[in-house]
This record gives sequence, C-alpha cells and structure tokens, in this order.
Amino acid sequence: MKTTTFVGAVAALVLGGTEAGAAAWDTCNGTPVKWYSGPVVYRNRCSIPDSGNVNTAYWNGLRQWDDLSHIVSGFNVNAATDCSLDHSDGQNEIGLCDRAAIDGNNGVTYSTVGLCFIGSNGIDEADVCIASDLDFTPRTGNAFGTSGRSTFVHEAGHFFGFKHEGGHSILRTSPPHLVTGGSESSTLWPTNAQGMNTLYGYSQTKPNLLPSSMGVVGDVAQTLDPSGTVTVCRGTAQSVKFYVGNMGNAAVSSYTLRVRLSPTAPPNGYSESTTVVATFNHALGAFSEGIYSLGFTVPASLPFNTYYVYLDMDPEGVVSELRENDNTTVSAMTLRVGC
Repeated sequence: MKTTTFVGAVAALVLGGTEAGAAAWDTCNGTPVKWYSGPVVYRNRCSIPDSGNVNTAYWNGLRQWDDLSHIVSGFNVNAATDCSLDHSDGQNEIGLCDRAAIDGNNGVTYSTVGLCFIGSNGIDEADVCIASDLDFTPRTGNAFGTSGRSTFVHEAGHFFGFKHEGGHSILRTSPPHLVTGGSESSTLWPTNAQGMNTLYGYSQTKPNLLPSSMGVVGDVAQTLDPSGTVTVCRGTAQSVKFYVGNMGNAAVSSYTLRVRLSPTAPPNGYSESTTVVATFNHALGAFSEGIYSLGFTVPASLPFNTYYVYLDMDPEGVVSELRENDNTTVSAMTLRVGC
C-alpha cells in the first residue's frame, strides 16, 4: 500500500543572536524517508516553457539542492500539449498550477511513500505544484517577501524529503522566505544544506560563503537594518548589520569580509570594488552562520550623494567554493552623505 502526503580588522565585528533551526525529515524504523534510488524529474512544459524566468526559477529550485549531492538521475520534459499534473502516475512532475487548485497556497508537494512495516522506506513519487500567479523575476539581496523563485527552492526541499523548519531557512513554514546576495538570491541556507549532506552526502568537499541583509530575530524574518535612507556626515562612525553563513561541508579558517559604499544600485553594484570603508578577517565552520554588526567610518573625502552599503565575502576569490556567484549582498539601508 502507498500513502500520499503534502506539505506546503576584527575589532567592530560583533556577533549577534540567531534563531535556531535544523533540517527535519520523516523516519521509518529509525531510518530516513528519502530517495533511495535517483529520481527522474519531468518538467511540465505546458506551464514551464523552455526559456524565460519561470524556466530559470525551475532549474534554480532543483539545482540549489541537487548540485550538492547529484541525486536526480534524469531531467525529462513532457509534451507541451500535456497540461495536467497527475499524481501517483509514476512520474515526478513539476509544474505551475492555479492557486485555487492548491487551496490558496504558494506551492504544494505531493509525496507518495510506502507504508512503514519493517526496515527502511523511501519516497516512490513526488509531484510539485507552484502557484502560477507568483512573480518569478530574480530578486536583489534585500527583497522582502515570497517570490516564485523562492517557492521553487522551498518546494524542491520537500521534493527531496525535507519538512518545514524554523530559523534561517528556505523551509520556513510561512513567508517571507529569506534571500541571500548575488545574482541568484533564492538559495539554500546552512541548515538546509546540512540536511542534504546528512541524508545524501555531498558530491565534493568545499565551503560556500553567502551573505544576507536579512535575518531571523525571535523567529521573525526581517531586514537587519531598517529599510530607508539615513543621513550621515563625512568622518562619522557608522555600522551596518549583515548575516553571513557557510552552506558548504568544509570550514574556512580565514577569509576577508569587506564593507563598501557605492551610488550604484544592485545588481550592477555587486560587481564593483571601489570605496571600501572596512575590511575584516573572519572564519566560518562548515554549516555555520551568524549575524554581525560591522563598524566603519564614512570617508572624509566622499562626495555628497546617496550610497548603497554592500558586503563582499572573499572579494579576492581566494577561497575555492561550491558556488562563486553568491558572495555579495546589499543592505536595506542606504546612506545619504550630506555634510
């Protein structure tokens, strides 16, 4: 018998509190309920076309997880004329659905598993429906709220057997889902990645540094610095808060953190390297994270203007990482230098 479930310089580097969270999954006789043979995934081409934002959101959702352990054994595509998403038909299908069809949720994952008798029990089939009215465009590092891209990553976590969790996690039970910095801000967080390592094992041993201007304080997801513009004077001491984490399975004994000011908005400002106002040496263990207050002085010669505050992790590119495009983010706070 089968059952089907669904789930919708070092000074001025000050550590702050973080809300605890941990990856979770179902068990059968003490062993994880997971994929014990590599699943084949079928993209519903009727709702997820071969190109565009929905397509890249689909690939990002799966690859954020699968690139760590390479569990998926095949990526197939159904005919464009096949607009139904069937459950318990032997296919692991992912597609968009009308929100009303999934009880108003942003997304739902239907997992089919055998009844737990003796020994272990695996996932036999999983189908994912994402609400079609979500916004699937990429977000910058301080975008607040749930998007289609973050929902794809969230539901892909359920596809691989993970349950909801708290803290800094793409599997938070309710929006907003946190976003990290870089060109693809809908990503995993360290506890998610640690769960993937525990259930399936990483395919390679490397760290992966990632920052965010968002964090969880008292189980409330929020921008760590309030969104808005603060007027400051040249030569004054200021500070900015950022989350930093390592979703890799290897520690980094030493790397560089730097804060810089730029009048250029993201994403173009991500690639700049001018007006560095503070540099710190730091270390991160595997799957570790923290929220930090970083102090700096507004340069005395800085032209009057409004500046975005960026954080770069390992800007020299010294650390070999699982991904190299997620090391920069931007604060929700901007600084207006007017005196």
